Amino acid sequence: MKKIVLSVIALGISLGSIAQDAADKKVQAGLVAGFGLNFQKMGTSYLETDGLGNDLTIGSNVIFGLTETIGFATGAEFDFSTVKYKAAGYLNTDLYYYYTDKELIETGSFDQTNDQHQLFQMETRSQKAVYLTIPTMMVFRTNFIGYFRYFGKFGLRNSFLLSSKINDTGNAFEPESPLGLATAAENTDMKATGDMFFFKSAVGLSAGAEWNFSGSTCLVGEIGYYYGFTPLHTNRNIDKNKNYMFASDGSGSSIGINNKATQSQLMLKVSILF
Repeated sequence: MKKIVLSVIALGISLGSIAQDAADKKVQAGLVAGFGLNFQKMGTSYLETDGLGNDLTIGSNVIFGLTETIGFATGAEFDFSTVKYKAAGYLNTDLYYYYTDKELIETGSFDQTNDQHQLFQMETRSQKAVYLTIPTMMVFRTNFIGYFRYFGKFGLRNSFLLSSKINDTGNAFEPESPLGLATAAENTDMKATGDMFFFKSAVGLSAGAEWNFSGSTCLVGEIGYYYGFTPLHTNRNIDKNKNYMFASDGSGSSIGINNKATQSQLMLKVSILF
């Protein structure tokens, strides 16, 4: 986290080294921070959202002026994202997965004779991910009215997954009794390799204001809504038991499942441009 913050500051300072009046600048660059709310649209009946997720953003933005009122915005942002799920109880089934230590294992890799392989019944899940996001947006601005000008943006936020962790609550089963004795438990900082899709994209609109408060330095605030159209999770091969989760109704039969969801975001950002 510290390395990311220092890298962002260094990038923002280097990009913002040109000094001239804000209205005449062809390139503006600086630091950005933001907070967002995540809304998941589920694609499976076995899981449902468990309240709103959240997103914390830090990074560096740059705006290239194409004309006096039209520009192109891009940059590099780090998104620290959280999404929340819970078992939906669809068809009166429970959700399970196998794991060893901090790693979820594919259903086809479970070995009941291995004391390290355990079974967990999942009730709630908080999934945390870190993305590198590269926005590509057109900017439409007014001329300065006094010290202020107003703008709208339209374009894409393209994100690349850097890491993800899972925190679950539910019931852990004893290795020697995989469907017998269970105790309430939490699995924290778990990994599920390949569960989350490596790429996320959203199309969105935002609007805001820019305040030229000192020389060529501007304080910018904006709010935007971004509609995600790529999957959050990988569609793993259930036929070959490559999935991590399965549903069981207690009768001895089970069905493999994948988590399926897309994400939309409402985001508030504040930035300093030089």
